[in-house]
Parts: sequence; structure tokens; C-alpha cells
Amino acid sequence: MNPKRHLEYYSRVYPLAWKQVDVIRTGRGKSLSFWPEWCFMPLAGAFAIVSAEADSQGISLTSEEGFPLMNDIGIIGALAAWRVTQGVYRFDPDVYNAVIDTPITGDLPQNILFNLPEWCVYIETPGLSFMSMPLSGFFAYLEYDANDTRKELRLVLDHTMPEHERSRLMSKTIHLGPWSLLESVQKAMQEAGQQAKAMYGSNAHIPLPPEAAEYIQENFTPLVSLLLYICSVNSEIGEGDRRPVRPRSKKTKKGVRIFPPNQVTTWDVGIRMGAALRRAKEASEAKEDTETTMQRPGPKPHVRRAHWHGYWTGPRNDPENRKFALLWLHPILVGKGDVPTTIHPVE
Repeated sequence: MNPKRHLEYYSRVYPLAWKQVDVIRTGRGKSLSFWPEWCFMPLAGAFAIVSAEADSQGISLTSEEGFPLMNDIGIIGALAAWRVTQGVYRFDPDVYNAVIDTPITGDLPQNILFNLPEWCVYIETPGLSFMSMPLSGFFAYLEYDANDTRKELRLVLDHTMPEHERSRLMSKTIHLGPWSLLESVQKAMQEAGQQAKAMYGSNAHIPLPPEAAEYIQENFTPLVSLLLYICSVNSEIGEGDRRPVRPRSKKTKKGVRIFPPNQVTTWDVGIRMGAALRRAKEASEAKEDTETTMQRPGPKPHVRRAHWHGYWTGPRNDPENRKFALLWLHPILVGKGDVPTTIHPVE
């Protein structure tokens, strides 16, 4: 699997990385500042790991030679968090197509993303591209900036590069807050420009035109929709009671550690829902054929597009226990004069 190969490759490039991660996590709230449980390790830790390896080779991250290594910071952040669970999420094809086609309107329901089942997930993306480059999948995890308490969704895109017979990882950022996905992209672009100027000077960053943010947002939308589904209250992941979890740390003589699994765990997503969608589609097509044979007039049955539905739970006068939940409402097959078909996942 691609993600496993990436882990093995970067383990060779940064041979001390995972021991350094254990040290950094042990210092949480002690020798280092505190960060929330939903963040495996702030990217300041990944920066220290990449910087230390570059220094050992006589490379400065602020030099032209060191510039490409800045991308490694986001990659190390993803792999460090993914390594301890190694979950790969594989969607049912029909659910997958319906989810990536689900629009995200209004403010991004960013609080839902803190329900990620693991610190970092890898989602397969058959048939998708990002910025015209084929995409095998992507890592997704959450970042907490201790300096300004900013929360970010970090994506590491797994681009297939057939012309080079290899794949390439590219780190991307989405700023989280009470605003739209487009504004999230714009804020991330602005921050990236400021960081580039601070590290490499005013000539290091060429501002992108305003319409670039809209194009990037369009490319992000299907990826974020897949994440929202995984984090929604009615998501289908795994079978029965077998679901992904975050492992607990164990105390050892060398400090607190999390022991990674030996192999990847593949989580099937939306299998029952996918079967239900196909059964409903077959029933609709059979009904259409019958009505055609009987020459009954009327419009052709159609599919009502899937959409997101958010709602609050808990007492209104108790903000601490009041939470926002998100439902993915599947496509509904509708015919003339019919009550919309209710799709029940099959067992």
C-alpha cells in the first residue's frame, strides 16, 4: 500500500524521527507547552525533527537547498500520527461517488472534524485529482499552533506520478474557524505568504491571483466531504463493534510510548449503505421499466442529491455539554407522485 511505503521511505530519510516523537510527546504539558488531545504532536515538533536532520547534513532550512525540506515538516507530522494506527479508509464505490459530489455550503462545520476516529487517517481516492494531478489518497490530521492557539486541518496529498514511476507527497493547510471553506483556503494562503517572506525574503513568494483560492477550494471540497462523512454521526466504518480507536500510551523504562501495529488496517466505509443505494436504484429502474411497458405518462424518476444536515444536541443552557452534530443525508430516489424512497442499510 502507498501509505506504508511512504512510512518506510521517510523512516529511512529521518532514522531518529520516531524516537524523537516519543520524547516530544512525553514533554507535553511538562518540559513543553500543553496541546489538546486531538492533536498527536504539534508541527513545531516535526519542524524540530526535520531541522535536526538537515543540520546533521549541513543544510539550513532557510537556504535554497533546504527549501524543499519544508514540505517534509507536514509529511513527518502526518506520518508520526498515522504510524501509531495505520488506518486506511476505503469507501464503497457508490457511497464514495455520492459523498464527493455532496456540496459544502455556508460555514465549514469545522467542529465536526475533531471527531476524527484516529489522530491521522489515510483515505483512498480512486479517480480523483488535485490541481490536475492524479490522487491515490491523502493523509488528514489536526494541527494546534501553541503560539496563537490556531487550529488547522492538515492534508498530505498522495499524488501518483506515473511518468516518474513513483508517488509524491504534498502538504496542504486549511485554517479552521467559523467561516467558509473558501475563507479557510484564503487564510491559509495568506499565512503561507507571510511565512515565506519571513524565512526567505520578500522575493521568495509570488502572490497567487484571487481566483486561485476558488480553484483550490473546488479541489479541496471532495476531500473535505470524505472527511466530514467519516466524522459524521451516521458514518459507517468497519463492521459491528469493530471500529478505529486511538491507542493509549504505555509507560516504559524509556518513557511513555505508543507501540505501532505491524501492518496496515483497512477500514471499509459505507458498505451497507452502498448496498442499500444499489438496491434502491435497481428497484427504481425496475419500476421505470414497468411503467414504460404500461405506457404510463409522467416524468422519469430522479435522484435528489445528497447533502449535509447539522443540528445541536444537549441542553441550551449548558454550553459545555451542548455539541454540534452532522448527518450525511444520502441521495434519495424520487418518482412522480411518490413519497421519497427511504433507504435502510441492509444487514
